[in-house]
Amino acid sequence: MKKFLSMTVLLLIIVLAGCQKDQTTKPKQKTNTNDAKVVKTEKLETMSYEDFYENLKEEELNDLDIIQVADQKITAVIGNYFLVLNENKKNHTYKINKIIDLHPYGMNYYYKEESTMFYPSKDGEKYLIYNECRYNSKDQTINAKDDKELKSIVIDLKKDEVTYRKGNHLENLKKKEGVSENNYPKIAKFSKDMKQYAKKKKYELMTNFYLKSGKDRFWVMKPFYEENILEGRIFRYHEGKIQCVFKFREP
Repeated sequence: MKKFLSMTVLLLIIVLAGCQKDQTTKPKQKTNTNDAKVVKTEKLETMSYEDFYENLKEEELNDLDIIQVADQKITAVIGNYFLVLNENKKNHTYKINKIIDLHPYGMNYYYKEESTMFYPSKDGEKYLIYNECRYNSKDQTINAKDDKELKSIVIDLKKDEVTYRKGNHLENLKKKEGVSENNYPKIAKFSKDMKQYAKKKKYELMTNFYLKSGKDRFWVMKPFYEENILEGRIFRYHEGKIQCVFKFREP
């Protein structure tokens, strides 16, 4: 009996020692501080073409520029407005599907000193947007990479949602949201055909080529000496043919 009790006590000691060893060898779980904190998520607000057109006519803002060329979709920016253009498969022209005013989101400095950065997903459904820098109360410039209070938004076009985030862990955030600068359209030099076309039509070449699947080329032009930014147009080069695929129209 004593031998049995001794064996039982010995086994208990071994088990307890093993438990303590496991507890001491397991690393303590820490809260992941390498993510930009989610502040809130809400429905994405869009605006009507009529309101957009009227607002843009009264403001001196920045010219039309392409952000991404995805499958049957182009995203672009003009002034403070983010545009989603959908392709008409029959004639390969594009029409505005969504207009998002970036001003209420605090992302309205595109082409200014506080440039707004756009990082798209490969399918063109998600965009991480933030201002590259801001000024603090002492009028000092704080760059995004050094700004621990950096405010950013992630627009999800598929869900029609916008998520507000806070923090400058940008590389982790890009990976988490599946967005990257690698998803920008590729850029090439202007071709001789394009230069001749622009000269003949008296257009100013606004951007470089944007290639789609290595075949189509997209770029922005507008008439020479034209101050109205609504005169900016998107052109497509395909199989030796040049076509205007998008331009703004009066409501």
